[in-house]
Amino acid sequence: MLGYQKVKLFQTFVVMNVLATMSSALAAPRLSLRANSESQVIQNERADRDQLGRIDDDKMLQRYARLQLLSPVPVKTTGYYLHKIPTRYHYLRPWTKLFLDRLSSQFRRRFGKPLRVTSLTRSATYQNSLRRANGNAASPYGAKRSVHLTGACIDISKKNLRSRERSWMRTVLASLREKGYLFAIEEFTQPNFHVMVYRNYPKYVDKQKARGR
Repeated sequence: MLGYQKVKLFQTFVVMNVLATMSSALAAPRLSLRANSESQVIQNERADRDQLGRIDDDKMLQRYARLQLLSPVPVKTTGYYLHKIPTRYHYLRPWTKLFLDRLSSQFRRRFGKPLRVTSLTRSATYQNSLRRANGNAASPYGAKRSVHLTGACIDISKKNLRSRERSWMRTVLASLREKGYLFAIEEFTQPNFHVMVYRNYPKYVDKQKARGR
């Protein structure tokens, strides 16, 4: 009888631990994509680790393009289109262009429509002009300067996205952010997803290809 009671107590203990673990997992908060006071600092520190220069003006941007440090971005593809971005700024770092191509292709296959991209690379000169028109635009200088100056960032508009499409985007971006391949923010004053793609992103793509994905 005593042995039976011990077995039952052990079984009860195991079940309670399993339930506690499940409850903890369910209660764990999802990674928030909301910006905070350190978001710009984190991105700029990563840009420094990735050894990314900041683009001062259009002359410097064109020099980066000639050196193939920046890749040209088409105005329109089946997966995305550029919205109100000056032609001279249709450039991205190669790995960010790779990210945009893959993300937009996946989105198109899933939802049957393209993404609207509202910002790519910027120069400090252009960023200053944006600040004069928009008080929410970041400074082109200092620890919290705009990381669009690196050429590694894109903004994807939320205006034409349905609830399930926004949810899918949050899930994908949060997963890649947790894995250390990018930094993503969901903005609300300016309704878009801001994404800074890290230089190591091609390694993620190689892993996916090796798995047949």
